[in-house]
Amino acid sequence: MMNKIKYLLLITLAACSLHVRAQNIFPVKLDNCSASHFCLDCGNPKAGYDEAAFAALLDKLNEELNLTGMHGDVMFQVLVSAKGRGCVLSHTDISDNPVTAKIIAALNKFKKWTPAISKGKIEEKTSINLLFTINDNKITGQIQRVNMADFRKSFDRPADPEIYNKTYQYKNENLKNYTITSWTSGNSTLPNNMIDHITIDKPGLIWLTVDDGLVTFDGKEFKNAEQNITPKGKAFSYYALATDNQNVKWVYGTRNIYSYDNTKWTRYDAAEIGIDGAYNIINNPTTGEVFFCSDEGITIYKDGKWSNINKSQFKDLSSNRVTFARRDSKNRLWIGTFSGTAMIDENNKMTNFEKTATVLKGKCITSMDEDENGNLYFTLFEYDKGEKGKINADEGIAIRNADGSFKQFTTDNSGMPFNHTTCVLYDKKEKVLWISTDRAGLIRYDLKDNWENYHNKNSTIPTSYISTMVFDNNGVLYLATRQGLVKVERK
Repeated sequence: MMNKIKYLLLITLAACSLHVRAQNIFPVKLDNCSASHFCLDCGNPKAGYDEAAFAALLDKLNEELNLTGMHGDVMFQVLVSAKGRGCVLSHTDISDNPVTAKIIAALNKFKKWTPAISKGKIEEKTSINLLFTINDNKITGQIQRVNMADFRKSFDRPADPEIYNKTYQYKNENLKNYTITSWTSGNSTLPNNMIDHITIDKPGLIWLTVDDGLVTFDGKEFKNAEQNITPKGKAFSYYALATDNQNVKWVYGTRNIYSYDNTKWTRYDAAEIGIDGAYNIINNPTTGEVFFCSDEGITIYKDGKWSNINKSQFKDLSSNRVTFARRDSKNRLWIGTFSGTAMIDENNKMTNFEKTATVLKGKCITSMDEDENGNLYFTLFEYDKGEKGKINADEGIAIRNADGSFKQFTTDNSGMPFNHTTCVLYDKKEKVLWISTDRAGLIRYDLKDNWENYHNKNSTIPTSYISTMVFDNNGVLYLATRQGLVKVERK
């Protein structure tokens, strides 16, 4: 047994808003919690625990553990549910000491957590940090509250690439053909470098979610563009963004869906539309539908009317917790849920890919694009990893050829530098795929055998963390990153 448990001060969360997607703050990431969005140490009162019950937990650990000769600190990130259950998401002990495993087991079994409350409503899930200290043969523990100002500041730095493919030789012969322009808070009026979502409207105005705020960019100046019909308060953030065929902007803010018709903002009553939030908002240009992906399935807006697709209509759908949905050119609806992928064909018949032997089994699609020949391209998320905590999971991208055959590309069989991808776009002008990642930067794949990888160590892209991508009306590629806005333009 090691005589010291390491405490790491470096926090590696990939998002720093109060409400974030399921992210692990600390280096040792666990994958045994059911989490999508959660609130980061928010609320009034904040999440916590019953003091007497937690003291009893510590007493039991001290009775059961042999702490002789041990000293040190370990931080644990715990997800607290509305029902008072807890689950450890990550921790700082990179040595994986058996004592740490015992603490994790005790925290996961503890049933006296108290959920956070915001504006009188119990938060569904909240992340809090606990510091455990071993000294003088005794273990103590307490909550360490998050200082959001310091927390945000700690992330305003470039993320260096993590290349997991150790065999492919990246020549990057096409890099010289692109002009890469970056806008950051240091060289422009961008208020913050943390960009998660991007959409470009019909006239070409760029809309961005920047940290907690909503910002527009006309190519010269960034301006605040937040809705003005709801007081934001201390815990207001924007999480999803899209532009529909009528140039209406759709936004998910804290517990509200909004639209902006370029004149006024409209807020939609959750009781009327059936949702008060969304993981993703996706416009379907060919059908005029706007999809809102949430825990209630797919909520659809079209021609002023709202409808839903969920397990009540399609019992074979793996889950109502939908993170992505989009139609292809044949009007087939592709759906990514946190329990697998499904497709509803043009005859309204569903295929649940969990019941197939294709590469989509065990995967959730998280983005999709299509080329002029009907080939489909997907980014993948392995929702039930065989090896818990594995970073470079069995994900990558999948290609569904027009004949119905599938192929998956990962670091094992291609030039993919890292398997967790955030977006895939088909470039109709160059006939190549652009793939973004949150650890290895930008990938250019020519659909033959040439893979290129651009990041902050070999190009002027300022970071290896890319949240998502979009083309403008002229086919110019824009990257939403954690180090500002980036434009990649063919010379």
